Amino acid sequence: MGIPVHPRSYQDKIVKDNPDFDSMELQNYIYTVTQPNLRDLSPNQPWADLEFTERIYGGGHDNPGHAWKSRADVWRQFLQENGKFSYTYDERMFFQLVPIIKELRENPDSRQLFMGIWDPYTDVNRLGGVARVPCTLGYLFQVREGQLHMTYMMRSSDFSTHFQNDVYLAFMLQMYVASKINIPVGRFTHYMGSLHLFRKDAHGIF
Repeated sequence: MGIPVHPRSYQDKIVKDNPDFDSMELQNYIYTVTQPNLRDLSPNQPWADLEFTERIYGGGHDNPGHAWKSRADVWRQFLQENGKFSYTYDERMFFQLVPIIKELRENPDSRQLFMGIWDPYTDVNRLGGVARVPCTLGYLFQVREGQLHMTYMMRSSDFSTHFQNDVYLAFMLQMYVASKINIPVGRFTHYMGSLHLFRKDAHGIF
C-alpha cells in the first residue's frame, strides 16, 4: 500500500545519500479506537512512563530532562552542543494544559480545545535538517455524550521506532485529562500525514 520515499533529512541529520533511510510511506492515514486500552500497546519501558511524567510535571522548562537516558541509544544523538534538545513536549505543553482542562470543566461543548505542539513561529525556521521539529502537530479534546474523545494529529510517524510510544503517550494524556475533569475516556482518533517505515528498520517487522 505504501509508496517509496527517500527524504533529504531525518530529524536534524542529512540522509539523502544513505540507503538505510529509503522508506515506504502511507499518506494521510487515520484510524479510530472506540475502546482504547493501554494493554493493547507495547511501549519502550521504562522510558515511556518517565517521558510522560516529564511531559505533565516538568514545569515547562525540563530540557533535556532525564527520561531520555533510559533510551539513550535513540535520543543521545539529538542532543545539541548546549546539552539540550531543540524542544521538549514539556516546554510545548506546559502553558496550554491547565487552561484546556479548566475550559473542559466550564465549557465542555467547546470545539476550540486544541493543544498545539507545532510552533509556527519557531519550527518553520528549522526545516530541512536545521534542527529537530515535532512530529506531533497537536491534540484536539472534545467532550461528547459524557466522554472525553481525543484526536491525535501528527505530521509524521516512524512506524518501527516511535509509533507505539507515540500512541501510548497520547492515550496516557487522554486518560490524564479525563481524570482531571472526572469523566470516562471515549474514542481515540489518530491522524498521520506520513506513516512510514525505513529500510534500516524493516527486518522482522512484517
